[in-house]
Amino acid sequence: MLLGSLVASVPRAGSRVVLWGDSLADESRVPFALAAQEDRATVLTRTLGGTAICDWFDEMERQLKDWAPTIAVLSFSGNSMTPCMHDREPLAAYEKDAAHAISLFSGAGVTVDLVESPTRREEPVDGQGRTALTQLWTRLAAGQSHVHVLPAGRALTDSGRWTSTMSCRRSESCDSRGLVTVRNPDGVHLCPVAHTSSRDCPVYSPGAERYGRSMAGEALGRYPM
Repeated sequence: MLLGSLVASVPRAGSRVVLWGDSLADESRVPFALAAQEDRATVLTRTLGGTAICDWFDEMERQLKDWAPTIAVLSFSGNSMTPCMHDREPLAAYEKDAAHAISLFSGAGVTVDLVESPTRREEPVDGQGRTALTQLWTRLAAGQSHVHVLPAGRALTDSGRWTSTMSCRRSESCDSRGLVTVRNPDGVHLCPVAHTSSRDCPVYSPGAERYGRSMAGEALGRYPM
């Protein structure tokens, strides 16, 4: 059983939000929960680095029964290293597994939000700046009013394309160029400095802050999707 991380916030009637995800969601789980708390939502986070959607099926069924969420946010970037992904073509596996999760939640009247993850360095994108996984999310959401694609990854990219720095916001500490580092030197994660754990960044992470808050804002309707 994967327990991931748990963060609770002040309840708001009708908004019970669960975030499921891999390392990028895990890095951003606290900003996500704090932003949702500001919207007075009840929040549960279930995140763990390296995981895929299929790692969480038992936990999803458990939380549907025990916690009764109204919004399920799925933030996965395409990992295929855990046993449930072995000997499977990654994109086909994510299509099947996301469809299963959508069916599971939809049957319980839960809104499903599929998160557009920030692009990895050198990851190919289409003319709209969408990765293959984001294109898959778009196809799965088409024609389903209860399934949304959250473009939260755009908060860390240049129109969908990878970038290590972005223009500084008022609340952030800028460098001499007016920029902040939003991605890790590994080209995947969000902590702005090299370190051994993708979860516990030793310094403030503008990338995690932006990504977590964007996911929460989009999921709760504070930002347009």
